[in-house]
Parts: sequence; structure tokens; C-alpha cells
Amino acid sequence: MIKAILLDLDNTLLHNADRVFAPAYMQLVDAYFEERWGYKLLSPILVQMIRTVSGLHDFQLTNTATAIGLIAEATGLTSEEIVAGFDDFYRQIYPQLERCIEPNPATTQLFDYLRQQDYALVIATNPLYSAEGIRQRLAWAGLPDKLDDYALVTSSDNMHFAKPDPGYYAEIIARIGIEPDEAIMVGDNPINDLIPARLIGLHTYHVMDYYDGSPADQADGSGKLSDFLEAVSRENWLETLIPQPLQPETIEPEMRGNLGALFGMLADVKSHQWQQHPDPEEWSIIQIVCHLLESERKVQRPRLQRILAEDNPFLVSPQPPPGPHDATLCDENGLHAAQRFMEARLKTLEWLAQLKPQDWQRPARHSIFGVTNLLEMAHFTAQHDRLHLNQLCQTLGRCD
Repeated sequence: MIKAILLDLDNTLLHNADRVFAPAYMQLVDAYFEERWGYKLLSPILVQMIRTVSGLHDFQLTNTATAIGLIAEATGLTSEEIVAGFDDFYRQIYPQLERCIEPNPATTQLFDYLRQQDYALVIATNPLYSAEGIRQRLAWAGLPDKLDDYALVTSSDNMHFAKPDPGYYAEIIARIGIEPDEAIMVGDNPINDLIPARLIGLHTYHVMDYYDGSPADQADGSGKLSDFLEAVSRENWLETLIPQPLQPETIEPEMRGNLGALFGMLADVKSHQWQQHPDPEEWSIIQIVCHLLESERKVQRPRLQRILAEDNPFLVSPQPPPGPHDATLCDENGLHAAQRFMEARLKTLEWLAQLKPQDWQRPARHSIFGVTNLLEMAHFTAQHDRLHLNQLCQTLGRCD
């Protein structure tokens, strides 16, 4: 069942030719910051930021934080000066780029219909611009520009990956509390939007209003944005979509994306909130993080290693974790506990990277799941993450 619809922005909900918009943006950036800071050609640093967040990097840092670090290193400016400069740029200069934008006539009708159907709507635009920059482009597309009107609007301020990294889509799924096969990605670019989303297990629709090539291979559907509206509103097309088989390439970006989602959720937690309980019988924030850490070290990775080491082992489901009154904290500092979980997960990823193709099919028997294999149990580890990330979201009061 489809619960969420991810909508690309550029050349999907609006026409934004990269050959026009991106160069114009970089020209404005260079001119503005040369005058403000006396620094010539800031745009190459932004290009470096794009390369950095598209590869292996510190998953604790949002894309904005990565950009600030690179700019600070190059210019000697403080993070406060950099943030103030870009805040002023987006308010004063960025609006000039509206001249590069043309709304898609089908956008508002599609949005109105999807909202009436209570789908979780995600603006899944490449998170290389600030939330304010995305807000303005939503307005230019004729859409509500209040970001809280959406389940999530991805921007450089709240995301830890960028397209075409499939970890970007895994982070979205974890942030909104669903499984990959419960979402569809609607976009124009096979490389950025469709292939990596499908790798994670999302359904895909190829929007071709401004695309000159052939429909993307393996997309669940293709056509104009108005055709997508027709399919979902009159043909119940979304109900016909079939989940795709699990594949080994899904696991690594799933696990990385979950880390990005974790640090995104924890970013604004105050020191006094870590040990607060939303209900006396519910875990606190730090207890949730500690459970993820302990499970990774004592259950998740050892279970996968056992499947590889033994012939068809019988796996017993672990004992339920202790309740909120009995759990022992793994760390007094919540962020430090999250960092320890990330370190443990990276060790798991290093181990998984050494597997041979045939290793993923190593069989096992589970006391609850029955006949299974290493691939399925690795996917279950990612699902276990998402279960507790959703619990964390509820505890933070950010989920319905």
C-alpha cells in the first residue's frame, strides 16, 4: 500500500533548466560574496560541497554544515558570518532567479488531489539549497510555501546526503516512518530520481514533460505529470504496484540513510530532553539510542556473522529489551551514544562490503521468520533501525 509520494521539484513540478538556473545561481553567488567578503569565485567551493555530500563523509553533518566547513576553511570566516551571509543572499538576491522558472500547469491540481487523499507528501528535491531557497521555489511552482504543510521538504539544512546517492532516499523513508515499498518517487531524471530510488525499493514514475529521451528502464510508469494525476486519481494505479525483490545493493545505502535520519532527528534535542519519558511506560530518547547501539553490537552484526560462519543455523529471537524503568544507560551523553552506534554500524558495513555475491544467499532458520537467508536478515536490521527511528520520532513529538 502506498502511503507516501515523493515529488521531485526541478523539471517535475516546475520547469527549471539546469543550463540556465544553475549557472545563474553560481554567478549571483560569486558576485554577491565577492562584494560582501572580498572572496572571488566562491562557487567552486559549493561544487566541492556537492562532491563531498555525494560520497562517503561524516554522516552527522547536514549538507549545510558540510558547506559551512568548506567555506570556513577557504575564507577564514566564522560559521556565524557564513550563515548570516547566506541568509541575506537568499532573502535579497536569490529571488532574482524566479525569472528562470516556469510552473508546470499540472502541479497545483496534482498537489490538491494528493493532499485530499491524505498521502504523506515529500518534496524530494536535491538538497543542495537552503530551506529558504526551496521555500521560494515552491512558491514559484504555485505550491504552498509553508514547509510544515508537507511530511518532509528536503534541503541542505536537514539532509545528510544528496542525489544520486541512494542513501538520500533511505534517509527520507526513515524520517517519515514508512518502508520503501510504501512510497513512490515521481521525478524526471533517471540518474538522480529513479535509479537510486528503485535501488532502495521505492516504486518510481518517470515524468517526461521536460525530458527528451526514452522512458526510464524499469520505472513503474511514465508520462507527463498530468498523466500521473490521471493514473492515481481515476485508475487506482497505485494499488496495482508490486514490491520488487530484495537485492544486496539495497542494504548498504539503507543502513547509511538510517544513520543520517538518526542524526537529523537528534539535531535539536536539548540536554534536559535526553532522559525525559513521553509516557512513564515509554523509553526516553537516550534509551532508544542505547538500544540501537546494544542491538547492533550484540544482536544484529553477530547474527549476520553467524549465518556466514555456520551451515543453516537456527536463530532464536533475542529476549525483549528491558522496560524504561529497568534499562541501564549505555552512556551519559546522548550524542556520544549515537556516535558510538554510528561507529558500530560502520564496522558492520565494513564487514558486509567483504561479502561475496553468493554469501548473501546463505540460508538460516529463524524462530519467528522461518526459512530465511543473510540478505533478508540484513534487511531486517535496517527495518529494526526504522522501527526505533519511528519510535524516536514519536518521542520527539514530530510524527502523527
